[in-house]
Amino acid sequence: VKQIIETDYYKKQISENRSIIKKILRITKKNPTKILDYGCGYGSFVFAGKELGFTTSGYDINKNFTENLSHYFETFKSENALLNDNNLGKYDLIFCRKVLTLSSNIYKDFSNFNDLLSSSGCLVVMDQVKNISKYKTIITLDNNNTLLLTIEALKFYANIFKLSTKYLKNDFGDMFIIFERNNKKYLNDKISIKTLENLEKLNFIFLFLSKIKKLSKKIYYGFKS
Repeated sequence: VKQIIETDYYKKQISENRSIIKKILRITKKNPTKILDYGCGYGSFVFAGKELGFTTSGYDINKNFTENLSHYFETFKSENALLNDNNLGKYDLIFCRKVLTLSSNIYKDFSNFNDLLSSSGCLVVMDQVKNISKYKTIITLDNNNTLLLTIEALKFYANIFKLSTKYLKNDFGDMFIIFERNNKKYLNDKISIKTLENLEKLNFIFLFLSKIKKLSKKIYYGFKS
């Protein structure tokens, strides 16, 4: 880690993340007291926040990152350490980049965001989305622990925890989305993952029936001609 953060490439990454933070501040019109990078990796976003004068912390499941970066700023080496009582409702800004596509439980991630965000906090997600089919969601796809993210799915999970979309831009599959707290109530607050899986199975059934219907029409008109 130490060798990486001294390279010119890494310094460019810090500069890029400074620009990202400034963009977030312009859009949200908020000045966060405490910032968390959820999935900090080598810590370029956290260093950028620190250089801009913010109190920043990093969390990553890779202990090699957090142990080495702990010499520079506060880090959390496990989910339990992150979710201690002192951190609940503490962060005005949570940044999550290139993490959710590798997550084993996105519902749990959003639950963590909900527990950690302050009452006026914002969540920023930067990731790749592939809205290639309305019949395919992140629930059942299993491809080497890489998930298919869709904007609709992320909004769904955000809605469960009363996070509304403040800003969204999607260019060639790279998404930049800002969620913020709201006071609206949703009927699906307590929907379970099992229910989502069952709904998805129904989608595939309807898709199959639709294909059968189209095939039947082709056969019918084929004989008729």
